[in-house]
Amino acid sequence: MSSPLRNPRQLITVLIAGVSGLIVLLDFVGAGPAVSTIAVVLVRWAALITAIAVAIGVLSVFFVHLRRARSRSAEAGYSLVLLAGMIVVIVAGIFYPTRTATGLSLPTTLADPPIRTVFRLIYEPLAASLLALLSFFALSAMLRAMRSGRIEAVFVVAVALIALIIQLPPLTLVPIIGQTVQWVNDYLVAAGARGLLLGSAIGALVAGVRLLIGFDMPYADR
Repeated sequence: MSSPLRNPRQLITVLIAGVSGLIVLLDFVGAGPAVSTIAVVLVRWAALITAIAVAIGVLSVFFVHLRRARSRSAEAGYSLVLLAGMIVVIVAGIFYPTRTATGLSLPTTLADPPIRTVFRLIYEPLAASLLALLSFFALSAMLRAMRSGRIEAVFVVAVALIALIIQLPPLTLVPIIGQTVQWVNDYLVAAGARGLLLGSAIGALVAGVRLLIGFDMPYADR
């Protein structure tokens, strides 16, 4: 791995990324109007570049699957479904007019009726089906863990079953069980969730610092 100091191109990319990230970071802590103005410009540039990259990616996916559908290969049906879904979502989210009090208007957000209707009729049932499949995957994993005979696996499965059973509506009405479940949720579960959030925040902070000082350079395929 070559050092950025020995490679002028890498040094320039590191300086651009580091200075830009530092300016945006200083804007979050209120460094002044001048820094805020520059940070807004940088964020807008980043949003524009991201939008262009997304558009190029969408076009690439569209033409790749269009060629696959035309070739009538074994996976042509999947490509047709993907193309149809892509066209429906794009038309409903961008080009489908809706009638308002002032006349016809195009959608401006994902909460507008056309795209919201598509999500409610197509995406939400698919998401619910995939989540329902997780129960079968969890059951299969539980059976494999029980067959292994390891004490750790049996302990984890037992705790999971107890946690699921005591949260059933009839049992939560029992005063002692209901209070116990509430205490577990308020202290043990909340502590675990906060630990995960803190760990994620520290990981993001370390990743950001490494990016700013040039240890990690994803923009240079490193």
